[in-house]
Amino acid sequence: MNWKQTFKDMLREKGYLLAFSLCLAAVAVSGWLFVRSLRSTDDELIVPDAVQAAVLPTLPQAQSPGRQDTPLPGAKVKPIHPVNNGVPATEPHTEPAPETEAPSKSPAPRVRPVEGSPLQGYSMDKLIYNPTTRDWRTHAGTDLAAPAGSPVKAAEAGTVLAVFEDDLLGTTVTLDHGSGWVSHYANLDPELKVAAGDRVSAGQVIGSVGKTALGEAGSEAHLHFAVYRNNVPQDPEAFLAGK
Repeated sequence: MNWKQTFKDMLREKGYLLAFSLCLAAVAVSGWLFVRSLRSTDDELIVPDAVQAAVLPTLPQAQSPGRQDTPLPGAKVKPIHPVNNGVPATEPHTEPAPETEAPSKSPAPRVRPVEGSPLQGYSMDKLIYNPTTRDWRTHAGTDLAAPAGSPVKAAEAGTVLAVFEDDLLGTTVTLDHGSGWVSHYANLDPELKVAAGDRVSAGQVIGSVGKTALGEAGSEAHLHFAVYRNNVPQDPEAFLAGK
């Protein structure tokens, strides 16, 4: 019986040792596997520089507002131009609009007061003979022959400045055309078509040829037509021609 008891005691002691050895082995294997897994993870994270340069994109650096990158001394800086489909963008070239001259304002149309030939023309630089007064004097207007009763028209648009009886030229109408221009229509019939202050247009009838000019009664029926600018006599024919 002693040997049986001794065998049992030995198995009990050996069993403890075996179980302890198995535990140590399990711990060692677990530790080895854990270390191997760590090394595998590290190996996966290591990427060669060449591969990284070829695969990983280069991200632009964030630049704070107002910051300007200063190149290193001696470094050549190449200006960057925006590109469109590989072609550098350029500012569109626009031709300046051709300058056009403003159309010149054509002079207002002027109308001959009556259709008639001149009896006595404008003469302020030399004396001419007046058959009525039988003397030599200047003539500030032009006498246009026309039968009595012929309509007299406004030479240009304007305002009736005055209607009056002149001692030598008879019934007279004056028109103000602006800019200092005034036209006179004398030797008219007293029956007029306008009054002072009326606005008339070019060619509008203002009266008719009469026989009221005592200073020119020796001449045939006519209209005495004169033009002044700033109270200075002007050549009526030049005025009618737009000069």
